[in-house]
Amino acid sequence: MNDLIKGLDLYEIDSLDITYQLLLNDAELMSLVGDESKVFKYFIPEENRGQPPIIRISPISELPTEYADNEQLAWDCIVQIDVWDSSNARKIALQINKLMKTINFKQSTPIYEFDEETYLIRDGRRYRGKIVADLKTY
Repeated sequence: MNDLIKGLDLYEIDSLDITYQLLLNDAELMSLVGDESKVFKYFIPEENRGQPPIIRISPISELPTEYADNEQLAWDCIVQIDVWDSSNARKIALQINKLMKTINFKQSTPIYEFDEETYLIRDGRRYRGKIVADLKTY
């Protein structure tokens, strides 16, 4: 189990924050994008949009799942991670894909496009996985 998830009870689980910390803590990814100031939650401020590479993480859903004795044990989560760059969007996205596998998230939906206004390539991918709470015995 990844250390970012280990020890979290059900209501401490936040798929957006877990994903954000996962990306920021990877030296290889940070070497590809520059530094953590290139990774954003929800939206990219206007002043940063012209400074690729840029990564944006957006939560799509967190649904209750996995029950035992009528108690919820986990969240079924979907997050979208978009990468914008002029040349290495795919390389950055593939490193993110490797990282997401470490928390047992699988890629589900890819989006590839060229933005004619910014001249940047967008590589967007959705990832789905279950985050199981740490079942503490009291």
